[in-house]
Amino acid sequence: MAKDLLDLHGFKNDEVEAAVDRFLVRVSGTNLKRARIMTGKGTGKVRETTMKYLKRAGYEWSFERLSNGKSNEGCLVINLE
Repeated sequence: MAKDLLDLHGFKNDEVEAAVDRFLVRVSGTNLKRARIMTGKGTGKVRETTMKYLKRAGYEWSFERLSNGKSNEGCLVINLE
Protein backbone atom coordinates (compact mmCIF):
# COMPACT_ATOMS: atom_id res chain seq x y z
CA MET A 1 0.00 0.00 0.00
CA ALA A 2 1.20 3.51 -0.79
CA LYS A 3 2.63 5.42 2.16
CA ASP A 4 0.50 8.44 1.24
CA LEU A 5 -2.82 6.54 1.32
CA LEU A 6 -5.11 5.48 4.15
CA ASP A 7 -7.84 3.08 3.02
CA LEU A 8 -10.77 3.15 5.45
CA HIS A 9 -12.82 0.46 3.69
CA GLY A 10 -13.99 -1.98 6.32
CA PHE A 11 -13.48 0.41 9.26
CA LYS A 12 -16.30 0.96 11.72
CA ASN A 13 -17.29 4.57 12.28
CA ASP A 14 -15.97 4.55 15.87
CA GLU A 15 -12.51 3.46 14.61
CA VAL A 16 -12.14 6.23 12.02
CA GLU A 17 -10.81 9.15 14.08
CA ALA A 18 -8.02 7.13 15.70
CA ALA A 19 -6.97 5.66 12.34
CA VAL A 20 -6.96 9.08 10.65
CA ASP A 21 -5.01 10.59 13.55
CA ARG A 22 -2.32 7.87 13.42
CA PHE A 23 -2.06 8.27 9.65
CA LEU A 24 -1.72 12.06 9.77
CA VAL A 25 0.93 11.88 12.51
CA ARG A 26 2.89 9.41 10.38
CA VAL A 27 2.69 11.37 7.10
CA SER A 28 3.29 14.75 8.72
CA GLY A 29 6.82 13.57 9.57
CA THR A 30 7.62 13.12 5.86
CA ASN A 31 8.24 15.51 2.99
CA LEU A 32 4.89 14.69 1.35
CA LYS A 33 2.85 17.62 0.13
CA ARG A 34 -0.41 15.66 -0.07
CA ALA A 35 -1.90 12.48 1.29
CA ARG A 36 -5.08 10.64 0.42
CA ILE A 37 -7.76 9.07 2.58
CA MET A 38 -10.03 6.62 0.81
CA THR A 39 -13.36 6.59 2.63
CA GLY A 40 -15.45 4.94 -0.04
CA LYS A 41 -18.99 6.05 -0.68
CA GLY A 42 -21.17 3.54 1.19
CA THR A 43 -23.57 5.16 3.65
CA GLY A 44 -21.36 8.24 3.96
CA LYS A 45 -20.81 7.90 7.73
CA VAL A 46 -17.07 7.18 7.49
CA ARG A 47 -16.59 10.04 5.02
CA GLU A 48 -18.60 12.42 7.22
CA THR A 49 -16.61 11.48 10.34
CA THR A 50 -13.34 11.89 8.44
CA MET A 51 -14.29 15.30 7.06
CA LYS A 52 -15.37 16.54 10.51
CA TYR A 53 -12.10 15.34 12.01
CA LEU A 54 -10.02 17.05 9.30
CA LYS A 55 -11.94 20.30 9.80
CA ARG A 56 -11.43 20.25 13.59
CA ALA A 57 -7.74 19.49 13.11
CA GLY A 58 -7.34 22.39 10.65
CA TYR A 59 -6.46 20.37 7.53
CA GLU A 60 -7.42 21.62 4.10
CA TRP A 61 -8.74 18.90 1.81
CA SER A 62 -10.58 18.35 -1.43
CA PHE A 63 -12.14 15.44 -3.26
CA GLU A 64 -9.81 13.59 -5.59
CA ARG A 65 -10.13 14.57 -9.24
CA LEU A 66 -10.44 11.77 -11.77
CA SER A 67 -8.75 11.86 -15.18
CA ASN A 68 -12.09 12.82 -16.74
CA GLY A 69 -12.27 15.90 -14.47
CA LYS A 70 -15.05 14.55 -12.29
CA SER A 71 -14.86 14.54 -8.51
CA ASN A 72 -14.27 11.23 -6.70
CA GLU A 73 -16.19 11.72 -3.47
CA GLY A 74 -14.85 8.43 -2.10
CA CYS A 75 -11.30 9.77 -1.79
CA LEU A 76 -10.13 12.88 0.07
CA VAL A 77 -6.85 14.61 -0.77
CA ILE A 78 -5.31 16.32 2.26
CA ASN A 79 -2.94 19.26 1.87
CA LEU A 80 0.05 18.76 4.21
CA GLU A 81 1.84 22.05 3.45
